[in-house]
Amino acid sequence: MKLRLIGGSGCGNGPCPAVYETENDTIVIQGFHVDPATSGLLLPPGESAVEVPRYILDGTFGR
Repeated sequence: MKLRLIGGSGCGNGPCPAVYETENDTIVIQGFHVDPATSGLLLPPGESAVEVPRYILDGTFGR
């Protein structure tokens, strides 16, 4: 899968939360792991949840 960075915080000290688009016309979000056991999320097999600062998505999608 090829990823193209379309949004992120731009921090210069290593991996940061970011938003990517793929050649499959989908979006990939890089963020902080959310523990389903402590958050109350019911995730099906193969899915995971991440947390990103709101400004990452606002800046990416023009909100």
